[in-house]
Amino acid sequence: MVSTRGIAGLGMLAVGLGVAAAVAHSPVASADSSSDWSSSIDSLLSGAVPAPATSTLDLDISFDGYQLFQEGNASAGTITGDYSLAIADGDGASASALGTGGFAYADGSDASAYSGGGTGDVAEAEGTHANVQAGGEFGDTGSNDDTAIDIGNNDPVPYPFIPDGAYAGSDYFESGGTETGSGDTAIDIGNNTGEEDGADAFGGNDNTAIADASYTNSDSGASAFDGNDNYASVAGPENSGALAGGGDSNIAYVLDPFGSTASDAYSGGANFDLAAVLLTDNSASATTGADYAYDIVTALGPEAGTF
Repeated sequence: MVSTRGIAGLGMLAVGLGVAAAVAHSPVASADSSSDWSSSIDSLLSGAVPAPATSTLDLDISFDGYQLFQEGNASAGTITGDYSLAIADGDGASASALGTGGFAYADGSDASAYSGGGTGDVAEAEGTHANVQAGGEFGDTGSNDDTAIDIGNNDPVPYPFIPDGAYAGSDYFESGGTETGSGDTAIDIGNNTGEEDGADAFGGNDNTAIADASYTNSDSGASAFDGNDNYASVAGPENSGALAGGGDSNIAYVLDPFGSTASDAYSGGANFDLAAVLLTDNSASATTGADYAYDIVTALGPEAGTF
């Protein structure tokens, strides 16, 4: 019996000899770079690799005094031992978390977020020139668990005017940080082109100010201040305002999301006062200096007195 493996081996040998003979009797061609496959590959690869792109990333991340990432024109800062986190994302964005266990986040061109002067303060700014401060001045320890949020685009405000945005805890710009507060919340949602516009909750504990409107005038927005448990809120036409303070547990409220004219509500100077404008364009003031005063304006008419 003839081995199939031997036949296969002979066949391969014959093929090999045939190829060798063919090569030996073939004319030798001179090298031609136009048809040389290696030259073609080199040419292809040299043109296929793009030049490195210029980075447009502006991002800085800092935790507990250490820079975790930094590229471009953004700045973030924390202090070793405080275990705070700061993130700045945007051209010229700045975030500083200089208290204990705090958080600062700035997202947008020239956005600014600061938290400090206490423990657990949170500052979040999202938008061009968005601006927030939560807590107190650097080195203070009396403003804890304050939250400031600004979502929207603001115009730059020249010195010495207070930048638009949200401030919670300390009335830093007007009192130099001497007034402190804990558990305060300030939220500004909207685009501001005036000066000193936005939301402020300061000078006491557990004050809340929410401005859900845009502002083109100066010194407009929502403020809960100089007392405890005050609440001011605006959900209304452009430039509407609400102020509650000068005592404890005061409420100023504007609810007119489809209105066309700015409305205002003011309460305080005492305790448990209520001023409200509901679904109409008007103003209400409960600032008589008496406790439990109210002034409520609706589309059906005004009501004022004491509880």
